Amino acid sequence: MNVVSAGDASFFHCLKELAESVRKFYGKPIIIYDIGLTEEQRKQLDADVVSISIDELADCKGKSYLSPEGIPSTRATHKPFCVEHYFEKYDEPMILVDADCLFTEKVEESGFDVGVTYAPPRKGKQIYYYNGVINSGVIFFNNPATKLLQRWAEECRKKDTTDQKALSDVLEETIVWERYKLIQNWHGLKIKIFDPAIYNDHHLTKKSKILHFITSKHRKDIYEKLIEGYKQGKDIRKLFREIKRGRKSRTKLMKEKLSAVFGRINKHQILSS
Repeated sequence: MNVVSAGDASFFHCLKELAESVRKFYGKPIIIYDIGLTEEQRKQLDADVVSISIDELADCKGKSYLSPEGIPSTRATHKPFCVEHYFEKYDEPMILVDADCLFTEKVEESGFDVGVTYAPPRKGKQIYYYNGVINSGVIFFNNPATKLLQRWAEECRKKDTTDQKALSDVLEETIVWERYKLIQNWHGLKIKIFDPAIYNDHHLTKKSKILHFITSKHRKDIYEKLIEGYKQGKDIRKLFREIKRGRKSRTKLMKEKLSAVFGRINKHQILSS
């Protein structure tokens, strides 16, 4: 089993921590596809860094405007090309993870060909998945899945898409998301759907095996505070809320107020004695 990622200079701070977690739990370096790292950054990473040229039609660093509000989504359409290149060199299964992921333990899964993460909507709630049903931050490949990769790459060359939407659209040819607890068939491939709360956790809970620091969580100033908190054993879900809101939690504020009150009482007792 190998862990594979890709990144550029803007995600270097995340890649360093990801590489460290892979070394810790797998005892070997992560494989990182270089899509814009500096030479100095390549040297600093505890990783097998691989150069790759991505099909220009994929426009992997561009933006797609898929949301009704016009908010841009990162295309990240380099992924199928990286996976294809990987299986040209290796015959081991792999986990493809985004640069802003972090392993909290060793993960190895079998019994299927390709695994993706999908969070079903809560009962009675409707969600418009404008950027695809799955979250492509974590994808398992236990074999090359050549036909799927080819279809994914074709979709990634289209103008108004992302890697995530492209793969979702391809899988939806046969996959019924409501049957997410079952291994399903995609043109002869066994597709398993994993719980993102465990394998692709952007809520940063303590039960997850793979954390995913999406959106503002991977911003360098925020990310470094979260990583520091994680290494200290803190509840980083709560820590992020404090950072985001720019204020402390009610519980923490209450504790500090009580501590200050008791401190004043103790001080008064000392002065009175």
